[in-house]
This record gives sequence, structure tokens and C-alpha cells, in this order.
Amino acid sequence: MLLAACSGSGSPTTQNTSGKVEGQLNLWYSLPTSGSAAKGAATYKKYSIDPFTKRYPAVSVNASPNNVDTINQKIQVALAAGSGPDIIPTPGSSNAVPFGTAGYLADLTGAAKKNDWQDRLLPWALDMGYIKGKLEALPTSYETLVVYYNKTLFEKNGWKPPTDRASLETLAGEMQAKGITPFAAGNASYQPATEWLVSAFMNEVAGPSKIYDALSGKIPWTDPAIESSVSLLKSYFKKGYFGGGVKQYFSTQDPQKYAQLASGKAGMFISGSWEMFSLPTYFGKNGNKDDWAWAPLPPLANGVPSNIYPLSVGGTISVNAKSQNIPTSTAYVNWLFSDTKTMWASAVATGSEPLPIKFSPSDVPKGIDPRYAAQYQAINDASEKGSVGYVTWTSFGAKADTYIVQNEDKVMNGDLSVAAFCAGINQAFKSDKAAGLIPPLFKTGS
Repeated sequence: MLLAACSGSGSPTTQNTSGKVEGQLNLWYSLPTSGSAAKGAATYKKYSIDPFTKRYPAVSVNASPNNVDTINQKIQVALAAGSGPDIIPTPGSSNAVPFGTAGYLADLTGAAKKNDWQDRLLPWALDMGYIKGKLEALPTSYETLVVYYNKTLFEKNGWKPPTDRASLETLAGEMQAKGITPFAAGNASYQPATEWLVSAFMNEVAGPSKIYDALSGKIPWTDPAIESSVSLLKSYFKKGYFGGGVKQYFSTQDPQKYAQLASGKAGMFISGSWEMFSLPTYFGKNGNKDDWAWAPLPPLANGVPSNIYPLSVGGTISVNAKSQNIPTSTAYVNWLFSDTKTMWASAVATGSEPLPIKFSPSDVPKGIDPRYAAQYQAINDASEKGSVGYVTWTSFGAKADTYIVQNEDKVMNGDLSVAAFCAGINQAFKSDKAAGLIPPLFKTGS
């Protein structure tokens, strides 16, 4: 749910400074790329407007649809012109940080204390919201990286998901001996998919603590542990673990890799939480009787803890520092992170991700796939323990992430050395860090 509130035409001309939740809130939202506009508008109203106005009947909400591909640029232009939204959504922290640095975002530190957000939000969610010491941009979605596997194939062969490097390599060898590709993989449909593997191996080999040290500037990205992460991934490509080898990997489309996993031609698949909506299309359909399951990424080096969940964080939400109605805009943000009933109802109806808030298993409605609920419960449990990691597209900074996406495939096919690749990441990261554009860094206890 991408939303914003415009303080331009149609907004109240008198600023609401009374602290009351009243007046007009003009929202911008993006329609989905498929389906009817009318259905998209009705869905948005049902889950993003009606529950809020039911709680605050003195608020009038004016919602306007926007193109999903241009709404962020439209908001950026409006803010630069001195008007902009009451509520500012962004696709992620890398977009929110420049807004905060420019002074566009209101400080929500007081609202957080008043409404006990520290008891409601996951610890890292608050950590990520601070820009130059002020709480300004809260994440609105989160995902992780895990190992999906063909459960039916595993049960047939008496296999268990790998729990360390030795068990992974033994399992991969057994699969290959049977003509099974260890990991379904391919980036012909989406070239940046390789960074999912790069992120997974950095967390599995170097470990979250090393990544934290690199992100905080304590060590360079040329550290031996980080280079070892990329080297091991490259060696697994050479062994044919991923997609059968580099050549096949670069030519495999998404439908092919899903079909390979569902048919048992491939045993496992490293990817993100988003796959839980794609896999049911291939498993148990059109004559397929196989089932799937997931497991946490296995540690692949000594000293790296088990049950680590790298955090992929999507959009953020903020309040405009120049909003004409800060009390009501802040109330909207507070409502968003407190109405768990609406959050889960939206997840059941639309497949939307939960907000980064604490919940218990009893909160999850029956309409949610148990595997989906279990994965998010595992992420939340890991969040409380600090057993979380980092992914390139969320935590590394725009230039470093762009460099990784543009060069990771060259490493896998042998056109670029691991050392040169890591040196390039280091250079790009230093540039972002010098400009103050590294996303807020959350803590890990691992």
C-alpha cells in the first residue's frame, strides 16, 4: 500500500496545530499494475482509509490514484517545490534518507515515546527510522532470504534441509548423482536476482557481525571474510549447484526455475519471502502433486550462527515537516502500526506483507498460509534476539548496490576477479558514506 497526502490543492488553508485528530487528509496512492482501477481503488479504501476514519470520524480523507512508476518522482518534485505530501511514502530507506537530510521529514521521536512504539514495533524497525538522530522514516514492509525446497522430493529420498556447509555439500553431491540440480536458479527474467545469492552468502559465510562492521566503516569490503563469501558462491556456480552452471543460469527464466523445483528436477531454491506467493502456482497444480517447505539459510563458515534472517526492508512512511496537519498525519502513522486486525485482513485479501510490528500466533487469521505465518513469526523471533542480517538492496547504499548488480554476474562467469569485485564495492560504499547516503543501520546481536 503506497500512500501519501498532498498539502497542495484541496488541503486546508489553516494549519492544524491544536493537536486534535481532525480536518482533511489528502492521500495519494498507487494502483496495482494489473486489474481494474476501480477494484484497486475500492481495495485501497477498504484497508487504508475506512478503518482510519472509523476511528477518527472528524477526519475527511481525499484519496487520489497515481501511477506506481511515477509516484515517487512526483512526491520528490512536490517536496522540492516546498509543498509536498502530508504523509510521505518511499520505496525504501535509500529514498527516505535524502528526504530526511534535506529537512523534509518531521521528527516523530515524541510521537514514538507518547504511543510506546518501542513496545509495538520490532527493534530494528525503530533503528532504521533514525536519520541524523531523529526518528523520521518507519519501514512499512519486510522480508527475508531462506531456502525453499521440494518437500515431497526430500521425504522420498530421506533428505533434510542443510544445516551447515558439510551437510549442504553432501546433499548437493547426492542430488547431482541422481541428476537433480541442487538449487533452482536463473536470472534471465530479472538480472538483479544474483544479488539475492550474494546477500545470502555474505550472511552465511562472513556473517552478520562482519557485514555490520563493514557497513559501520570499521572494516573495508575487501576484508578476507567478505571475499571468502563471494569466492564460495563462485565455486558453487562452477560446481553446477545453481541452475546447473553459469551458462544455464543466465538463460533460465523464472517460470522454468519454479517448474524445475516443483517437478523435482531441482531440490532447493534460495530466495526471498516474496516467493511464497509464486510457489503455490506450480506446486499441486496441473497434475503436480508435490509440496514445498522452507528452512533458514545454513551457516557456511565456522563462527557464523544458525537461524539468521537477513532483512529486506521495503517502503517507508514519514510525515512532512511542513504538513498543514501534523497531528492528524501523525495519528495516521500511529494507526497504521496499531491496527493489526486490518493488517492481517489485508494480507489475507491482497497478499500484502505485514508491518514490522510484534504479533503472536493467535493474531494470525486462518486465511493465512501456515508456512507464511511461520516464516514471519521466525523473522520476528529473530528480530527480538538480534539474529538478523543484511541484504545489499536495503542496507548497502545506492552506489554500492548498483555496482554489485552491474558486476556480480561478471564474477560468476570469470570476467572479474573476486578481489576486484570487493574493491569496487568498497569504493562505491565509501562514496555513499561520504555523502551521508547510507541507510540507517540496525543492530544485530549475532
